[in-house]
Amino acid sequence: MKNILSSMKRERGTLYSLVTRYYLFFAAAVLLLAFLVVEITDDFLTRTNVTIDANRIISNRDLLLSEKYDKLNISRNVGENSYFEILDDKAQVIYSSDKSKTKKYSREELELIPDILGNTYYYIDSVLGNNGETTGYVLQKYSTVFAKDGEQFGTIGVAVLDENRNVVYSDSGINLKHISDKEFEILYENGGDTYLQKYEFTTNDEQERTMLIHQDFNYTSLNNAYRKIYTTAILVFLLILAAFVVFFVFNTALAVRRPINMLEDAMTDLGSGNKDVAISYSGPKEFVHIVDSFNDMAGKLSNAEKEKQKLEEERQKMLADISHDLKTPITVIQGYAKAVADGMVPENEQKKYLDTISSKADILSELINTFYEYSKLEHPEFQLYKKECDICEYFREYLAAKYDELDIAGYEMKIDIPEEKILKPIDEAQLKRVFENIIANSVKSNPKGTLICAEMKKVREKVVIHLGDNGVGVPVSIRGEIFKPFIVGDDARTSGKGTGLGLSIAKLIVEAHGGTIRLMDENESDYSTMFEIVL
Repeated sequence: MKNILSSMKRERGTLYSLVTRYYLFFAAAVLLLAFLVVEITDDFLTRTNVTIDANRIISNRDLLLSEKYDKLNISRNVGENSYFEILDDKAQVIYSSDKSKTKKYSREELELIPDILGNTYYYIDSVLGNNGETTGYVLQKYSTVFAKDGEQFGTIGVAVLDENRNVVYSDSGINLKHISDKEFEILYENGGDTYLQKYEFTTNDEQERTMLIHQDFNYTSLNNAYRKIYTTAILVFLLILAAFVVFFVFNTALAVRRPINMLEDAMTDLGSGNKDVAISYSGPKEFVHIVDSFNDMAGKLSNAEKEKQKLEEERQKMLADISHDLKTPITVIQGYAKAVADGMVPENEQKKYLDTISSKADILSELINTFYEYSKLEHPEFQLYKKECDICEYFREYLAAKYDELDIAGYEMKIDIPEEKILKPIDEAQLKRVFENIIANSVKSNPKGTLICAEMKKVREKVVIHLGDNGVGVPVSIRGEIFKPFIVGDDARTSGKGTGLGLSIAKLIVEAHGGTIRLMDENESDYSTMFEIVL
Protein backbone atom coordinates (compact mmCIF):
# COMPACT_ATOMS: atom_id res chain seq x y z
CA MET A 1 0.00 0.00 0.00
CA LYS A 2 2.86 2.33 0.89
CA ASN A 3 4.55 1.68 -2.49
CA ILE A 4 1.28 2.37 -4.33
CA LEU A 5 0.83 5.71 -2.54
CA SER A 6 4.46 6.60 -3.27
CA SER A 7 3.95 5.82 -6.98
CA MET A 8 0.77 7.92 -7.11
CA LYS A 9 2.59 10.89 -5.56
CA ARG A 10 5.33 10.65 -8.20
CA GLU A 11 2.94 10.28 -11.14
CA ARG A 12 2.53 13.40 -13.26
CA GLY A 13 -0.28 12.31 -15.57
CA THR A 14 0.17 9.83 -18.39
CA LEU A 15 2.38 9.77 -21.46
CA TYR A 16 -0.74 10.51 -23.51
CA SER A 17 -1.52 13.59 -21.40
CA LEU A 18 2.12 14.71 -21.67
CA VAL A 19 2.07 14.54 -25.49
CA THR A 20 -1.38 16.14 -25.57
CA ARG A 21 -0.20 18.95 -23.30
CA TYR A 22 2.84 19.63 -25.48
CA TYR A 23 0.63 19.50 -28.58
CA LEU A 24 -1.81 22.03 -27.11
CA PHE A 25 1.04 24.34 -26.11
CA PHE A 26 2.50 24.01 -29.61
CA ALA A 27 -0.87 24.69 -31.27
CA ALA A 28 -1.45 27.73 -29.04
CA ALA A 29 2.05 29.02 -29.80
CA VAL A 30 1.51 28.57 -33.56
CA LEU A 31 -1.86 30.36 -33.40
CA LEU A 32 -0.32 33.20 -31.40
CA LEU A 33 2.56 33.41 -33.87
CA ALA A 34 0.16 33.47 -36.81
CA PHE A 35 -1.89 36.20 -35.14
CA LEU A 36 1.19 38.33 -34.47
CA VAL A 37 2.53 37.87 -38.01
CA VAL A 38 -0.85 38.83 -39.50
CA GLU A 39 -1.12 41.89 -37.26
CA ILE A 40 2.43 43.05 -37.96
CA THR A 41 2.03 42.38 -41.70
CA ASP A 42 -1.23 44.32 -41.73
CA ASP A 43 0.51 47.19 -39.96
CA PHE A 44 3.28 47.20 -42.59
CA LEU A 45 0.72 47.06 -45.40
CA THR A 46 -1.12 49.99 -43.86
CA ARG A 47 2.07 51.99 -43.69
CA THR A 48 2.96 51.12 -47.29
CA ASN A 49 1.47 53.82 -49.58
CA VAL A 50 2.24 55.64 -52.80
CA THR A 51 3.74 58.78 -51.27
CA ILE A 52 7.41 59.45 -51.92
CA ASP A 53 9.88 58.82 -49.14
CA ALA A 54 11.43 62.27 -48.82
CA ASN A 55 14.51 60.87 -47.14
CA ARG A 56 15.37 58.92 -50.32
CA ILE A 57 15.39 62.12 -52.37
CA ILE A 58 17.06 64.34 -49.78
CA SER A 59 19.78 61.70 -49.25
CA ASN A 60 20.94 62.66 -52.78
CA ARG A 61 21.08 66.34 -51.86
CA ASP A 62 24.75 66.67 -52.86
CA LEU A 63 23.89 65.58 -56.40
CA LEU A 64 21.00 68.03 -56.49
CA LEU A 65 23.03 70.96 -55.21
CA SER A 66 25.79 70.25 -57.73
CA GLU A 67 23.12 69.74 -60.44
CA LYS A 68 24.31 66.25 -61.38
CA TYR A 69 20.76 65.20 -62.16
CA ASP A 70 21.71 62.42 -64.55
CA LYS A 71 23.25 60.44 -61.64
CA LEU A 72 19.98 60.31 -59.70
CA ASN A 73 18.37 56.87 -59.86
CA ILE A 74 14.73 57.81 -59.68
CA SER A 75 13.40 54.31 -60.45
CA ARG A 76 15.28 52.78 -57.50
CA ASN A 77 14.14 55.48 -55.08
CA VAL A 78 10.57 56.02 -56.30
CA GLY A 79 9.67 53.15 -58.61
CA GLU A 80 9.68 51.99 -62.19
CA ASN A 81 8.14 54.29 -64.86
CA SER A 82 8.60 57.24 -62.50
CA TYR A 83 10.50 60.35 -63.63
CA PHE A 84 11.47 63.82 -62.40
CA GLU A 85 11.87 67.30 -63.83
CA ILE A 86 14.04 70.23 -62.72
CA LEU A 87 12.60 73.75 -63.07
CA ASP A 88 14.39 77.07 -62.70
CA ASP A 89 13.12 80.11 -60.83
CA LYS A 90 10.96 81.02 -63.87
CA ALA A 91 9.19 77.65 -63.86
CA GLN A 92 11.04 76.55 -67.00
CA VAL A 93 12.01 72.91 -67.32
CA ILE A 94 15.81 72.69 -67.57
CA TYR A 95 16.14 68.89 -67.10
CA SER A 96 13.89 65.83 -67.39
CA SER A 97 14.83 62.23 -66.60
CA ASP A 98 12.31 61.15 -69.26
CA LYS A 99 12.72 63.35 -72.36
CA SER A 100 9.45 62.12 -73.80
CA LYS A 101 7.37 63.53 -70.97
CA THR A 102 8.66 67.12 -70.68
CA LYS A 103 5.87 69.60 -69.79
CA LYS A 104 5.45 73.33 -69.19
CA TYR A 105 4.30 74.84 -65.90
CA SER A 106 3.28 78.23 -64.52
CA ARG A 107 3.95 79.51 -61.01
CA GLU A 108 0.24 79.13 -60.21
CA GLU A 109 0.41 75.51 -61.24
CA LEU A 110 3.51 74.90 -59.11
CA GLU A 111 1.68 76.34 -56.13
CA LEU A 112 -0.94 73.60 -56.37
CA ILE A 113 1.60 70.78 -56.40
CA PRO A 114 2.12 69.27 -52.88
CA ASP A 115 5.53 69.67 -51.29
CA ILE A 116 7.58 66.49 -50.81
CA LEU A 117 8.27 67.54 -47.21
CA GLY A 118 4.55 67.56 -46.55
CA ASN A 119 4.31 71.22 -45.55
CA THR A 120 1.47 72.09 -48.03
CA TYR A 121 -1.08 69.97 -49.82
CA TYR A 122 -4.18 70.76 -51.99
CA TYR A 123 -7.15 68.45 -52.39
CA ILE A 124 -10.13 68.94 -54.75
CA ASP A 125 -13.37 66.99 -54.66
CA SER A 126 -16.45 67.06 -56.91
CA VAL A 127 -19.94 68.15 -55.80
CA LEU A 128 -22.64 66.04 -57.45
CA GLY A 129 -26.23 67.02 -58.13
CA ASN A 130 -29.40 64.98 -57.76
CA ASN A 131 -28.92 63.37 -61.18
CA GLY A 132 -25.28 62.56 -60.55
CA GLU A 133 -23.87 65.37 -62.70
CA THR A 134 -21.02 67.56 -61.42
CA THR A 135 -22.40 70.89 -60.15
CA GLY A 136 -19.21 72.21 -58.58
CA TYR A 137 -16.01 71.52 -56.67
CA VAL A 138 -14.56 72.01 -53.20
CA LEU A 139 -10.85 72.84 -52.93
CA GLN A 140 -9.08 72.40 -49.57
CA LYS A 141 -5.60 73.45 -48.60
CA TYR A 142 -3.75 71.48 -45.90
CA SER A 143 -0.56 72.54 -44.17
CA THR A 144 1.46 72.10 -41.00
CA VAL A 145 0.06 74.28 -38.21
CA PHE A 146 1.15 74.78 -34.63
CA ALA A 147 -1.33 74.24 -31.80
CA LYS A 148 -1.22 73.77 -28.05
CA ASP A 149 -0.71 70.04 -28.53
CA GLY A 150 2.26 70.64 -30.82
CA GLU A 151 2.78 70.47 -34.55
CA GLN A 152 -0.24 69.15 -36.50
CA PHE A 153 -1.39 68.80 -40.10
CA GLY A 154 -4.69 70.60 -40.72
CA THR A 155 -6.89 72.62 -43.11
CA ILE A 156 -5.77 76.23 -43.61
CA GLY A 157 -7.97 77.17 -46.57
CA VAL A 158 -11.23 76.27 -48.35
CA ALA A 159 -12.65 77.39 -51.70
CA VAL A 160 -15.94 76.53 -53.43
CA LEU A 161 -15.98 76.37 -57.24
CA ASP A 162 -18.88 76.21 -59.71
CA GLU A 163 -19.10 73.70 -62.52
CA ASN A 164 -16.79 75.88 -64.68
CA ARG A 165 -14.21 75.88 -61.84
CA ASN A 166 -14.70 79.59 -61.07
CA VAL A 167 -14.22 80.41 -57.41
CA VAL A 168 -17.55 81.48 -55.89
CA TYR A 169 -16.27 81.47 -52.35
CA SER A 170 -12.84 81.27 -50.68
CA ASP A 171 -11.40 82.17 -47.31
CA SER A 172 -8.11 83.89 -46.67
CA GLY A 173 -6.17 80.62 -47.04
CA ILE A 174 -6.77 80.33 -50.79
CA ASN A 175 -6.23 83.27 -53.17
CA LEU A 176 -7.58 81.93 -56.48
CA LYS A 177 -10.22 83.19 -58.94
CA HIS A 178 -10.31 80.29 -61.38
CA ILE A 179 -8.86 76.79 -61.80
CA SER A 180 -7.53 76.22 -65.31
CA ASP A 181 -7.61 72.91 -67.13
CA LYS A 182 -3.89 72.41 -66.51
CA GLU A 183 -4.26 73.28 -62.80
CA PHE A 184 -7.27 70.99 -62.55
CA GLU A 185 -5.24 68.22 -64.20
CA ILE A 186 -2.43 68.75 -61.65
CA LEU A 187 -4.89 68.54 -58.78
CA TYR A 188 -6.56 65.42 -60.17
CA GLU A 189 -3.32 63.84 -61.29
CA ASN A 190 -2.63 62.82 -57.69
CA GLY A 191 -5.79 60.74 -57.78
CA GLY A 192 -4.89 59.08 -61.10
CA ASP A 193 -2.08 56.82 -62.19
CA THR A 194 0.74 59.12 -61.03
CA TYR A 195 1.52 60.94 -57.86
CA LEU A 196 3.10 64.42 -58.33
CA GLN A 197 5.13 66.24 -55.67
CA LYS A 198 7.68 69.00 -55.65
CA TYR A 199 10.92 69.68 -53.83
CA GLU A 200 12.38 73.18 -53.76
CA PHE A 201 16.11 73.74 -53.21
CA THR A 202 18.97 76.16 -53.90
CA THR A 203 22.05 74.95 -55.78
CA ASN A 204 25.65 75.57 -54.86
CA ASP A 205 25.59 78.44 -57.37
CA GLU A 206 22.72 80.09 -55.45
CA GLN A 207 20.23 79.15 -58.17
CA GLU A 208 16.67 78.40 -57.08
CA ARG A 209 15.39 75.13 -58.42
CA THR A 210 12.20 73.10 -58.18
CA MET A 211 12.19 69.34 -58.57
CA LEU A 212 8.94 67.78 -59.78
CA ILE A 213 8.68 64.06 -59.12
CA HIS A 214 6.14 62.03 -61.06
CA GLN A 215 5.77 58.75 -59.14
CA ASP A 216 4.24 55.90 -61.10
CA PHE A 217 0.95 54.89 -59.53
CA ASN A 218 -0.11 51.98 -61.74
CA TYR A 219 0.13 49.61 -58.73
CA THR A 220 3.30 47.96 -60.02
CA SER A 221 5.49 49.46 -57.31
CA LEU A 222 2.77 48.95 -54.72
CA ASN A 223 2.39 45.30 -55.72
CA ASN A 224 6.15 44.81 -55.48
CA ALA A 225 6.14 46.33 -52.01
CA TYR A 226 3.21 44.16 -50.95
CA ARG A 227 4.89 41.09 -52.42
CA LYS A 228 8.05 41.86 -50.49
CA ILE A 229 6.11 42.32 -47.23
CA TYR A 230 4.15 39.09 -47.74
CA THR A 231 7.30 37.15 -48.65
CA THR A 232 9.12 38.49 -45.61
CA ALA A 233 6.15 37.69 -43.37
CA ILE A 234 5.93 34.12 -44.67
CA LEU A 235 9.67 33.56 -44.26
CA VAL A 236 9.61 34.97 -40.71
CA PHE A 237 6.58 32.80 -39.88
CA LEU A 238 8.23 29.65 -41.26
CA LEU A 239 11.51 30.43 -39.48
CA ILE A 240 9.86 30.95 -36.09
CA LEU A 241 7.58 27.95 -36.71
CA ALA A 242 10.66 25.81 -37.36
CA ALA A 243 12.15 27.08 -34.09
CA PHE A 244 8.90 26.19 -32.29
CA VAL A 245 8.92 22.70 -33.83
CA VAL A 246 12.53 22.13 -32.77
CA PHE A 247 11.79 23.43 -29.26
CA PHE A 248 8.69 21.28 -28.70
CA VAL A 249 10.22 18.17 -30.30
CA PHE A 250 13.32 18.60 -28.15
CA ASN A 251 11.27 18.99 -24.97
CA THR A 252 9.04 16.03 -25.83
CA ALA A 253 12.08 13.89 -26.64
CA LEU A 254 13.76 15.05 -23.42
CA ALA A 255 10.71 14.10 -21.34
CA VAL A 256 10.71 10.62 -22.93
CA ARG A 257 14.48 10.18 -23.07
CA ARG A 258 15.14 11.20 -19.44
CA PRO A 259 13.66 8.07 -17.77
CA ILE A 260 15.15 5.89 -20.53
CA ASN A 261 18.61 7.32 -19.84
CA MET A 262 18.09 6.78 -16.11
CA LEU A 263 17.10 3.17 -16.76
CA GLU A 264 20.07 2.68 -19.10
CA ASP A 265 22.52 4.06 -16.51
CA ALA A 266 20.95 1.95 -13.77
CA MET A 267 21.17 -1.19 -15.92
CA THR A 268 24.82 -0.43 -16.61
CA ASP A 269 25.46 -0.14 -12.85
CA LEU A 270 23.53 -3.35 -12.28
CA GLY A 271 25.55 -5.14 -14.96
CA SER A 272 28.81 -3.92 -13.43
CA GLY A 273 27.99 -5.66 -10.16
CA ASN A 274 26.33 -2.88 -8.18
CA LYS A 275 23.20 -4.55 -6.83
CA ASP A 276 22.04 -1.65 -4.64
CA VAL A 277 20.58 0.35 -7.55
CA ALA A 278 17.43 2.44 -7.19
CA ILE A 279 15.96 5.12 -9.48
CA SER A 280 14.14 8.16 -8.12
CA TYR A 281 11.80 9.48 -10.83
CA SER A 282 8.56 11.43 -11.10
CA GLY A 283 6.73 11.94 -14.37
CA PRO A 284 4.22 10.16 -16.63
CA LYS A 285 2.49 7.21 -15.00
CA GLU A 286 3.78 4.68 -17.53
CA PHE A 287 7.41 5.57 -16.86
CA VAL A 288 6.83 5.64 -13.09
CA HIS A 289 5.51 2.07 -13.30
CA ILE A 290 8.48 0.99 -15.44
CA VAL A 291 10.91 2.58 -12.97
CA ASP A 292 9.11 0.98 -10.03
CA SER A 293 9.26 -2.40 -11.77
CA PHE A 294 12.98 -1.94 -12.33
CA ASN A 295 13.48 -0.96 -8.68
CA ASP A 296 11.52 -4.04 -7.60
CA MET A 297 13.63 -6.21 -9.90
CA ALA A 298 16.87 -4.62 -8.62
CA GLY A 299 15.69 -5.12 -5.03
CA LYS A 300 14.88 -8.76 -5.68
CA LEU A 301 18.26 -9.28 -7.33
CA SER A 302 19.95 -7.66 -4.34
CA ASN A 303 17.98 -9.86 -1.94
CA ALA A 304 18.72 -12.92 -4.08
CA GLU A 305 22.42 -12.08 -3.96
CA LYS A 306 22.28 -11.74 -0.19
CA GLU A 307 20.30 -14.96 0.06
CA LYS A 308 22.83 -16.68 -2.19
CA GLN A 309 25.64 -15.48 0.05
CA LYS A 310 23.73 -16.64 3.10
CA LEU A 311 23.12 -20.06 1.53
CA GLU A 312 26.79 -20.31 0.69
CA GLU A 313 27.67 -19.58 4.29
CA GLU A 314 25.15 -22.18 5.43
CA ARG A 315 26.61 -24.67 2.93
CA GLN A 316 30.10 -24.07 4.31
CA LYS A 317 28.75 -24.52 7.82
CA MET A 318 26.91 -27.69 6.74
CA LEU A 319 30.11 -29.15 5.31
CA ALA A 320 31.95 -28.29 8.51
CA ASP A 321 29.19 -29.90 10.61
CA ILE A 322 29.13 -33.00 8.40
CA SER A 323 32.89 -33.26 8.67
CA HIS A 324 32.67 -32.92 12.46
CA ASP A 325 29.88 -35.50 12.79
CA LEU A 326 31.70 -38.00 10.57
CA LYS A 327 35.15 -37.36 12.01
CA THR A 328 34.25 -38.26 15.61
CA PRO A 329 33.19 -41.92 15.06
CA ILE A 330 35.79 -42.42 12.32
CA THR A 331 38.54 -41.25 14.67
CA VAL A 332 37.36 -43.68 17.38
CA ILE A 333 37.11 -46.54 14.88
CA GLN A 334 40.58 -45.82 13.48
CA GLY A 335 42.17 -45.53 16.93
CA TYR A 336 40.58 -48.63 18.41
CA ALA A 337 41.17 -50.75 15.28
CA LYS A 338 44.84 -49.74 15.15
CA ALA A 339 45.28 -50.53 18.87
CA VAL A 340 43.78 -54.00 18.43
CA ALA A 341 45.76 -54.62 15.22
CA ASP A 342 49.04 -53.57 16.86
CA GLY A 343 48.43 -55.92 19.82
CA MET A 344 48.28 -53.02 22.26
CA VAL A 345 44.94 -54.17 23.74
CA PRO A 346 44.91 -57.07 26.21
CA GLU A 347 43.02 -60.11 24.99
CA ASN A 348 40.43 -59.87 27.76
CA GLU A 349 39.57 -56.23 26.65
CA GLN A 350 39.56 -56.77 22.91
CA LYS A 351 35.82 -57.58 22.91
CA LYS A 352 35.06 -54.21 24.55
CA TYR A 353 37.14 -52.43 21.91
CA LEU A 354 35.43 -54.33 19.12
CA ASP A 355 31.99 -53.54 20.58
CA THR A 356 32.94 -49.84 20.63
CA ILE A 357 34.11 -50.03 17.02
CA SER A 358 30.83 -51.71 16.06
CA SER A 359 28.82 -49.08 17.96
CA LYS A 360 30.65 -46.22 16.26
CA ALA A 361 30.21 -47.92 12.90
CA ASP A 362 26.45 -48.08 13.55
CA ILE A 363 26.47 -44.36 14.41
CA LEU A 364 28.47 -43.63 11.27
CA SER A 365 26.02 -45.67 9.19
CA GLU A 366 23.10 -43.82 10.77
CA LEU A 367 24.74 -40.47 9.98
CA ILE A 368 25.32 -41.41 6.37
CA ASN A 369 21.74 -42.64 6.01
CA THR A 370 20.45 -39.41 7.54
CA PHE A 371 22.56 -37.30 5.17
CA TYR A 372 21.28 -39.37 2.28
CA GLU A 373 17.64 -38.97 3.29
CA TYR A 374 18.06 -35.20 3.71
CA SER A 375 19.74 -34.79 0.30
CA LYS A 376 17.06 -36.97 -1.30
CA LEU A 377 14.28 -34.79 0.14
CA GLU A 378 15.95 -31.63 -1.20
CA HIS A 379 16.32 -33.05 -4.69
CA PRO A 380 14.02 -31.34 -7.27
CA GLU A 381 12.74 -34.72 -8.50
CA PHE A 382 11.73 -35.94 -5.04
CA GLN A 383 8.04 -36.86 -4.84
CA LEU A 384 5.72 -38.35 -2.27
CA TYR A 385 3.71 -41.50 -2.77
CA LYS A 386 0.39 -40.43 -1.32
CA LYS A 387 -2.69 -42.43 -0.76
CA GLU A 388 -5.90 -41.48 0.99
CA CYS A 389 -6.33 -42.95 4.44
CA ASP A 390 -7.96 -42.31 7.80
CA ILE A 391 -5.27 -40.19 9.38
CA CYS A 392 -6.72 -40.60 12.87
CA GLU A 393 -6.49 -44.38 12.64
CA TYR A 394 -3.02 -44.09 11.07
CA PHE A 395 -1.75 -41.90 13.92
CA ARG A 396 -3.40 -44.12 16.52
CA GLU A 397 -1.72 -47.28 15.14
CA TYR A 398 1.68 -45.57 15.02
CA LEU A 399 1.45 -44.40 18.64
CA ALA A 400 0.22 -47.83 19.79
CA ALA A 401 3.34 -49.44 18.31
CA LYS A 402 5.52 -46.68 19.81
CA TYR A 403 3.96 -46.85 23.26
CA ASP A 404 5.67 -50.06 24.41
CA GLU A 405 9.05 -48.90 23.13
CA LEU A 406 8.80 -45.60 25.06
CA ASP A 407 7.46 -47.33 28.13
CA ILE A 408 10.43 -49.71 28.22
CA ALA A 409 12.78 -46.74 27.77
CA GLY A 410 11.19 -45.08 30.80
CA TYR A 411 9.08 -42.37 29.14
CA GLU A 412 5.37 -41.71 29.66
CA MET A 413 2.83 -40.83 26.98
CA LYS A 414 -0.32 -38.78 26.80
CA ILE A 415 -2.43 -39.43 23.71
CA ASP A 416 -5.53 -37.54 22.54
CA ILE A 417 -6.96 -38.56 19.14
CA PRO A 418 -10.61 -37.95 18.09
CA GLU A 419 -12.84 -40.96 17.52
CA GLU A 420 -13.79 -39.99 13.98
CA LYS A 421 -12.75 -40.77 10.46
CA ILE A 422 -10.68 -38.06 8.76
CA LEU A 423 -9.56 -38.90 5.25
CA LYS A 424 -6.36 -37.27 4.00
CA PRO A 425 -3.96 -38.18 1.14
CA ILE A 426 -0.55 -38.80 2.79
CA ASP A 427 2.71 -40.63 2.24
CA GLU A 428 2.55 -42.95 5.27
CA ALA A 429 6.24 -43.83 5.29
CA GLN A 430 7.43 -40.22 5.07
CA LEU A 431 4.92 -38.89 7.60
CA LYS A 432 5.98 -41.64 10.01
CA ARG A 433 9.56 -40.31 9.68
CA VAL A 434 8.30 -36.90 10.86
CA PHE A 435 6.77 -38.40 14.01
CA GLU A 436 9.86 -40.57 14.59
CA ASN A 437 12.24 -37.63 14.35
CA ILE A 438 10.26 -35.44 16.76
CA ILE A 439 9.81 -38.23 19.36
CA ALA A 440 13.45 -39.28 18.93
CA ASN A 441 14.48 -35.71 19.75
CA SER A 442 12.37 -35.82 22.92
CA VAL A 443 14.01 -39.10 24.00
CA LYS A 444 17.55 -37.92 23.22
CA SER A 445 17.18 -34.53 24.87
CA ASN A 446 15.25 -35.43 28.05
CA PRO A 447 15.76 -37.73 31.03
CA LYS A 448 13.64 -40.75 31.82
CA GLY A 449 10.24 -39.98 33.29
CA THR A 450 9.57 -37.19 30.79
CA LEU A 451 5.95 -37.03 29.56
CA ILE A 452 5.57 -37.12 25.79
CA CYS A 453 2.32 -35.63 24.44
CA ALA A 454 0.63 -36.59 21.16
CA GLU A 455 -2.63 -34.86 20.11
CA MET A 456 -4.69 -34.57 16.95
CA LYS A 457 -7.75 -32.46 16.15
CA LYS A 458 -9.69 -31.21 13.15
CA VAL A 459 -9.98 -27.44 12.61
CA ARG A 460 -12.38 -26.82 9.70
CA GLU A 461 -10.72 -28.49 6.68
CA LYS A 462 -7.33 -28.86 8.35
CA VAL A 463 -5.78 -31.49 10.61
CA VAL A 464 -3.67 -30.12 13.49
CA ILE A 465 -1.16 -32.46 15.19
CA HIS A 466 0.71 -31.57 18.39
CA LEU A 467 3.83 -33.50 19.41
CA GLY A 468 5.98 -32.46 22.38
CA ASP A 469 7.13 -33.08 25.93
CA ASN A 470 7.45 -31.47 29.33
CA GLY A 471 11.20 -31.96 29.44
CA VAL A 472 14.09 -29.49 29.58
CA GLY A 473 12.81 -27.48 26.58
CA VAL A 474 14.66 -25.97 23.64
CA PRO A 475 17.45 -23.45 24.37
CA VAL A 476 16.46 -19.87 23.56
CA SER A 477 19.59 -19.49 21.40
CA ILE A 478 18.40 -22.02 18.85
CA ARG A 479 14.58 -21.71 18.99
CA GLY A 480 14.50 -19.43 15.92
CA GLU A 481 16.74 -21.74 13.87
CA ILE A 482 15.52 -25.11 15.11
CA PHE A 483 14.56 -26.35 11.62
CA LYS A 484 17.85 -25.42 9.95
CA PRO A 485 20.26 -28.27 9.12
CA PHE A 486 22.76 -29.29 11.85
CA ILE A 487 21.17 -27.08 14.52
CA VAL A 488 21.50 -29.00 17.78
CA GLY A 489 22.01 -28.17 21.40
CA ASP A 490 25.53 -28.13 22.82
CA ASP A 491 24.91 -31.36 24.78
CA ALA A 492 23.77 -33.22 21.66
CA ARG A 493 26.81 -32.01 19.70
CA THR A 494 29.30 -33.12 22.32
CA SER A 495 27.52 -36.37 23.12
CA GLY A 496 27.14 -37.36 19.49
CA LYS A 497 23.48 -38.17 20.01
CA GLY A 498 22.17 -35.84 17.31
CA THR A 499 22.98 -34.90 13.74
CA GLY A 500 20.83 -31.77 13.65
CA LEU A 501 19.00 -33.02 10.55
CA GLY A 502 15.96 -34.68 12.13
CA LEU A 503 13.78 -31.57 12.32
CA SER A 504 15.07 -30.30 8.94
CA ILE A 505 13.92 -33.58 7.39
CA ALA A 506 10.58 -33.33 9.23
CA LYS A 507 10.03 -29.81 7.86
CA LEU A 508 10.80 -30.86 4.27
CA ILE A 509 8.34 -33.78 4.49
CA VAL A 510 5.53 -31.69 6.03
CA GLU A 511 5.96 -28.93 3.43
CA ALA A 512 6.00 -31.55 0.66
CA HIS A 513 2.53 -32.53 1.95
CA GLY A 514 1.46 -28.87 1.58
CA GLY A 515 1.46 -28.37 5.34
CA THR A 516 3.37 -26.37 7.93
CA ILE A 517 5.36 -27.22 11.05
CA ARG A 518 6.50 -24.87 13.79
CA LEU A 519 7.82 -24.81 17.33
CA MET A 520 5.13 -23.23 19.47
CA ASP A 521 6.03 -20.43 21.86
CA GLU A 522 6.27 -21.42 25.53
CA ASN A 523 3.20 -19.34 26.41
CA GLU A 524 1.10 -21.17 23.78
CA SER A 525 1.32 -24.55 25.43
CA ASP A 526 1.47 -26.18 28.88
CA TYR A 527 4.48 -28.17 27.68
CA SER A 528 8.07 -26.92 27.54
CA THR A 529 8.48 -28.18 23.97
CA MET A 530 5.54 -28.48 21.57
CA PHE A 531 5.59 -28.85 17.79
CA GLU A 532 2.48 -28.02 15.75
CA ILE A 533 1.92 -29.73 12.40
CA VAL A 534 -0.92 -28.45 10.20
CA LEU A 535 -2.02 -30.58 7.22
